Formats: sequence, C-alpha cells, structure tokens
Amino acid sequence: MASTVAATLLRRGGRQFFLSGFSATHHFAPPTIRAAQPTGRKSYHSSGALLSSSSGVTNGKFMSYAMLYHDSVAFLLSNQLGIPVFMANESKTPTDVANEFNLSVRAASALLVTLCRMDVVEIAKDSDYSVDDIVYRLTPSAKTFLADRNELACVSPFVDTFTTNFISPDALLESSLPADEKKDIMSEHLEQDDETVANNARHFMAHMNAQSYCCAKALPQALDLESVNKPKTLLDVGGGSAIYTIEAIQSNPNMKGIVFELPAIKPITQEYIDKAKLTDRVSVSTGDFFKDPLPDSVDYVLFSNIFHDWPDEINMNLIQKAYDSLNPGGKIVVSELLLADDVVSSTPAATSMNVIMLPYTKGRQYRPKELFCRLEKVGFTDPEVINLVDDYDLVIGTKP
Repeated sequence: MASTVAATLLRRGGRQFFLSGFSATHHFAPPTIRAAQPTGRKSYHSSGALLSSSSGVTNGKFMSYAMLYHDSVAFLLSNQLGIPVFMANESKTPTDVANEFNLSVRAASALLVTLCRMDVVEIAKDSDYSVDDIVYRLTPSAKTFLADRNELACVSPFVDTFTTNFISPDALLESSLPADEKKDIMSEHLEQDDETVANNARHFMAHMNAQSYCCAKALPQALDLESVNKPKTLLDVGGGSAIYTIEAIQSNPNMKGIVFELPAIKPITQEYIDKAKLTDRVSVSTGDFFKDPLPDSVDYVLFSNIFHDWPDEINMNLIQKAYDSLNPGGKIVVSELLLADDVVSSTPAATSMNVIMLPYTKGRQYRPKELFCRLEKVGFTDPEVINLVDDYDLVIGTKP
C-alpha cells in the first residue's frame, strides 16, 4: 500500500499548494534579515530575494517557488499513508515510521523534517548527530485536525481530494485551454442522474466539512449572531451538510435556518440536521439555484465557497436572487478565499485555490473590491470585508 501510494504521487507530478488549514501561519515568507557579511557569505533582505555582497539580488526566491511543491507532495503522502494517525498517541523516530510504512529511514526522516517545518510534528527529543535519530511527536494542532479521521474537525478528507486529483504541469495546461473546448468537472457532476449525484455528494460533503469546519465555527462571532435579539433566518445556499447553518443556529435561540439544496441532496442534508437535533429550527428547501428563486423573507443569505465555482454571469444572477429574497436590512454574506485587492499581497492559499479552480470549475477567486462592485450594482449598500478565520474572509452587503 505504502509503496503504491508513493509511486502514484511521484508519477503524477505536482504543484505549489498550501492547504488552508496551515497556510495562515505558514506562508512562504522571507528569512530573517541578516547583516551583510564581509566575506561574501549570502544573506537575505526583507523582500525575500537572495543577496550576495558582491553580486546583488539573485534568483533564490524563484528557485524556492519551483521547489516548494515538494513540501505539498510530502504532506499529501504523509496524510495518505496515515503517519499522523500512527503518531497520534506516542512519539516516533524515523526508524519507527520507516518500519511501519515500508520506507527507507532516509525517506521517513525527510518526510518528518518537512512535517516539522509545517507544524505537523515537533521534536520530542533532539539528536546532535543526525536528523535520522530525532524523536518526533504530533503537535497539538495536528492532533486536532489530522490524527482522527472519525472527528468532524479532521481535515484529511479535504487533503485526500488533492492526493487523488494531483495536477501535473501538463494537466494544468490541458485545463487551461479555452472554456468551450473542455467541460469542467463540476458541471459534469451536476448533469449526472440523481442517484449518482447523491452518491458523489456524500464524498464531496466530507471534503467540504473538512475544509469548512473552522470557518463554520467562526461564523457566529464574525456575524455577531450572539447579539441577535429577535427572530431571524439564515438561508444557506448550496449548504450541503448544513455545517454553517448548524453552527449559526446553535449560537442563538433567536436564529432559524434554511438550507437550499438540490432535491437529490435533501435526504443527506437532513441526516446532518437530524444528528444535530435541530429539525425544529433548520429546514431544507429544494430547488436549483440556477433556475429557481430562493426562499424569501430571510435576514441573511450565505454563499460559502459558491462563487469561485461559477462564471461571473451566474454569480451576478445569484447576487440578484439573494437581494430579492432578503428582508430590508438583510445581509448577503459571501465566504471565500479572496485574492488581495493589490494582487501581490494575496495569500498562497488564495492564489493556489485560484489555480485549482481551472480543471474543476468555470470560476475563479475574487478580490474584495470586485465583489463590492457587483453587490453595489445589484443594489446592496455598505459593502465590507471582514476576516473569518485564517485566509478566509467574508464580504457582506446590506439590502436598504
């Protein structure tokens, strides 16, 4: 199993990809500034470009960009093998990992060194002689998000998607052809029969739950739902497992929720609502948001990771439908990994997701000011952007 997974990943090639779960604290950042050395030794300046006292700026940061995707390959392979699960309860050496997964000690050590830089593992007992002799343990955050696949907080189902759909440069080029030459995967899935759509939905919901867990937990505070002092309703468009709705409704007894989903998905969504014991406060309304109006007289309309799937004309139509469904004073809430307004300040998670959209969807990541323009065009006022969690932001507009 281990050798098969490793060979498959190596054949597929890779890309620079930073998972949202750790990108906020592990962005590619320039090294610490050091004083220039009179001997000509290399140092770094604050822009991340490599300096030499004799030759000036060099190509260091570009070489790093070319190599960093190997970190992602190492992370994906470690997750697929189950190294975090193996280390969940006790510290391990590279030899322990090598023996468990039929790897060489050199390979196991290289994986653990990379995982240590990524804050997946930390050193429990160091060795001055060799990294091969270091004893590692999982970090507290890895225990929460990687060690137990049965926990809702586990990010591994999200990681699995990129293990099985790893994009090589050739595959990226193929997906970059003009849009009319190749149908995107998202559209193909929606054209399948209801039974196939439902079966695929279970896998996709596990992926989205892993991606959305921390975002959903942060939503009530970001929207100040705890202070709502009269009955209000949140509409979650394409809400799938209702993870956002459940967190929002649990934050305040004055809140009720509606999840708008395809008819084939409703039974699956209802399972999650039943499990949360919220059937009296959360309902599922069925329809197709491409064709049908949204439920009306609501106070919040949430689009979470929706806009990046679709072209601009569809998103403009969704914004209009949200406006029509909201009560006066109601708010549209768009949750996305946003590119920065100046582009250059964008996080690696946002730029990576923007590339990931190419083979899978017809959409892209937006900048805040682009969404502001679109909300105002429909009639929303006072658009604002606030951070949700890590690299995820909310763009919010108010219906007058």
